[in-house]
Amino acid sequence: MYERGVHVRPPRPGDKGVLAELIYRFYMLNEEFDPLWTLRDDAREAAAEEAEKIVSGGNGDIVLVAEAGEEVVGFIRGYIREMPLLANGRVAVVKEIYVKPQARRIGLGTLLIERFSEEARKLGARAVAGEFPAQNAIAHRFYERLGFRSFMHTMIREV
Repeated sequence: MYERGVHVRPPRPGDKGVLAELIYRFYMLNEEFDPLWTLRDDAREAAAEEAEKIVSGGNGDIVLVAEAGEEVVGFIRGYIREMPLLANGRVAVVKEIYVKPQARRIGLGTLLIERFSEEARKLGARAVAGEFPAQNAIAHRFYERLGFRSFMHTMIREV
């Protein structure tokens, strides 16, 4: 399923530019599904700031990049949600996952989820959840195909 030369690793400082672009593309894609995901005018700069935080290691998130050959072609970012009253008290939440279009359909998204899950287990998580816009049917099918199920619903309204 995965091509030779494809691997997943933590981001390095040299990945900052491509990581910023992948973060920006993730939000651009999700803007198509819900107007509340409309990007702000300086979204590219904000993505660059997020990438800077990630590569400097200062944000506490679980972040991995997928590399095919010498090119970073995808990323995943999430965090640990503490739920102290539940038996599964630590849940790792995927909040962003994106693979460049030319690198899709070879299992990189699945590989990113697998490696994210391994990192989450090391941090004591007993479950992994994925967050995405409710209207994103592509993401819904992706997570279902990997064995995810509905766990919690988030409702939103503008104020």
